[in-house]
Amino acid sequence: MKIGLFTDTYAPDVNGVVTVIQLMERELRRAGHDVCVFAPTYPGHTDADGTVYRFPSVRLVLYRGMRFALPVGGRKVFRLIAGLDIVHSHDPFSVGQVAFWAAWRHGIPHLHTYHALYTELRRYIPPPFRPPRQAVEQISRAFCNLCDGVIAPSRAVETELRSYGVRVPIYSLPFGVDEEEFAHSPGWNARRELGLPPGELLLFVGRLGWEKNIEFLLRSFQRVHAQRPETHLVIVGEGPQRCRLESYTGDLGIMDAVTFTGPISRGRLIDLYRQATLFVFSSKMETQGLVLVEAMMAGLPVVAVGAMGPLDIVTPGETGLLVGENEEEFASACHALLADETQRRRLSEAARHWATARSARVSTAQLLHIYEEAKARQISRRTRPHGRVLRGDWLRGCDPR
Repeated sequence: MKIGLFTDTYAPDVNGVVTVIQLMERELRRAGHDVCVFAPTYPGHTDADGTVYRFPSVRLVLYRGMRFALPVGGRKVFRLIAGLDIVHSHDPFSVGQVAFWAAWRHGIPHLHTYHALYTELRRYIPPPFRPPRQAVEQISRAFCNLCDGVIAPSRAVETELRSYGVRVPIYSLPFGVDEEEFAHSPGWNARRELGLPPGELLLFVGRLGWEKNIEFLLRSFQRVHAQRPETHLVIVGEGPQRCRLESYTGDLGIMDAVTFTGPISRGRLIDLYRQATLFVFSSKMETQGLVLVEAMMAGLPVVAVGAMGPLDIVTPGETGLLVGENEEEFASACHALLADETQRRRLSEAARHWATARSARVSTAQLLHIYEEAKARQISRRTRPHGRVLRGDWLRGCDPR
């Protein structure tokens, strides 16, 4: 198949969506399919791979790292789009609209992965420009119902979309990570390079934004550190709240026990996963939480707030610990694991087994099955009498399925 992946965020940006798309791209090619990525330009960035097609773009002031693409291109790009067998969009915005146009114009099956809870992320838009929650739900419903199917990274997202009124098929598919990346021995000594003290390392990886609930994590770690002064928290990532969070560690009196690394390379991140003692995760609005899967693939026991994405990934007491959003409860869970090496080893082995069974290769096989279903439904509709009304009825808000 010729597959087009349409996204408003891509390399050199670093986030979970980009990681998933790059894994998807590579595994689909390994399976023998042709893959093209359509994404915005980033200033100063050039692609070594000739299968990435960039649209001119401008920076979005309200959301760091996101670009708004201008859907213009040469004849070569639009001929390429016309020859696709599958359109797979990963955002509903500028490049996502190109995906919608391509599917409608050329009769190509269109799948969409709903990566983010836009009802919550609208908080990045200041009043009076912030749209009401109901409007975001209506836009999400309209876009998804114009697709041939929607891929939800977790069952919680599937439930959320159903509550919006999405009627097209929804597939719950949390995408896995690359088992091979975690197979080699660590080549980077994180303690030495980052100047970390001896002792137990707690690790958090993610965007430093309000949605990750990191202030709660810092307060919880303050309790852990009071009981076990040798513990150290490493926070990997970048985001709009970094300066605020660094200042907050000083207010809590734990500045010397917390290291903010900023973004680090993929290889070093994997090495850091394998050198940490626990992975700690405080976000309450993850559509999946890919970093949890990465930590588990590295055999790193997880302590997380039991909400949304983590509920689909972590089996309490078997592959990690899930707790409520309570600082004392979170700290107690961390302390219990730090004090019990036998339990950490048991959780580590079970977590790695879980992640391996749901690797990127396994996820890609499931994704290809979804693609084939979408193609089969479209062929079936075309053979029906009056099958030609499909796209026109969609555009009038009628869903014939």
